[in-house]
Amino acid sequence: MGIIEKPKRELTPLQTAALKWMSLAFDLVVIILALLTMAYVAYMLYDLTLIMLHGTDVEEALHEFLLVIILLELFELLSLYIKEHHVSMRRVAELGVVAIVRKLVITADYNALGWQTLISMAAVIFVLGWIYVQERRRISEEERFIIEHGINKQWSSNQ
Repeated sequence: MGIIEKPKRELTPLQTAALKWMSLAFDLVVIILALLTMAYVAYMLYDLTLIMLHGTDVEEALHEFLLVIILLELFELLSLYIKEHHVSMRRVAELGVVAIVRKLVITADYNALGWQTLISMAAVIFVLGWIYVQERRRISEEERFIIEHGINKQWSSNQ
């Protein structure tokens, strides 16, 4: 049985032009965010260097280092969006886990957070991990299908 497709509605020239301009504006905003993110990464690296040169405050250095990792992941997400116009949920899940780990690492007093917050963080980490595993499994199934059926990836990306 074939899949029944809905007939696509034709856009008016005005709608097409509006979508084109909205897409360009969105891309411009994403590019500006990516540039600002990289500028902030450069600033954070400078700050991290100063922290390491003026003393060995390991906690502050770890805090800065994890923030740089998060910002680099965010930059990569923005770059991938510009290239492919979509973002992988696997990468978003990775970014979320790193951000929560950073929060847990920099928290000095876990009693101040409260058990509800800690359980909530554990639940979020679990959900993000589940999303990550599901995305890895989905990608593996797609790759297996491509290998079994001998479909060229370039052909499938043009469809």
